[in-house]
Amino acid sequence: MYLKPWNACLSLFMVILISLCAPITSQAVPSNKITETKIIRYIPLIPSEEREGYCWTNSNIIKRSDVWRCMIGNEIFDPCYTVQDKITIVCGALPDIDKPSGFVLKLNQPLPTPDVAERPSSSASMIELEDGTICDFIAGASGATDGVRSERINYSCRIKGQNVIVFGDLQPGTIWMAEKGILFEQKTRDDLPPFMVKDLLKVMIRTIWQ
Repeated sequence: MYLKPWNACLSLFMVILISLCAPITSQAVPSNKITETKIIRYIPLIPSEEREGYCWTNSNIIKRSDVWRCMIGNEIFDPCYTVQDKITIVCGALPDIDKPSGFVLKLNQPLPTPDVAERPSSSASMIELEDGTICDFIAGASGATDGVRSERINYSCRIKGQNVIVFGDLQPGTIWMAEKGILFEQKTRDDLPPFMVKDLLKVMIRTIWQ
């Protein structure tokens, strides 16, 4: 049916009016607000790369009887995980990717007897902060890293162009907390520590991998 121009305008006006008067259906809006930190018991996939070494004790980081502290050459890797087959050991895996990472540890010595009771740990191999930033635990060649305010630098965060770190122990709770800052080298005075931290901030942790 053909409508004259003014009739067409009237019809369009009625459509708009009906739309405005129609009841509004409420929809759930996804929220990124953290109500509880997600704790993932991580078991890596098996990668193709192999390296030879040994493990002499359970992990210093993750309090699990199937997670190890291992030596490959002069390097310490912690945590190294026993995977699903209960035999293979994988070190250097990245929990936030869905494909195999790290390497299989080909043992040149038998595993020691587990010497840790299964219990909740206040550490993690990796954490996701409230803004989505991923931070990896720094094992360090000797099991230690530089300190800030007498606290260990525990995590290095993946932020390009900024040396963002998490230092001190994570603070467990319904929502876990961490203290982060930007690490910079202090060169102005000889009597100051070699490293300083600025922009200190307590942040919530969205996810931890143990």
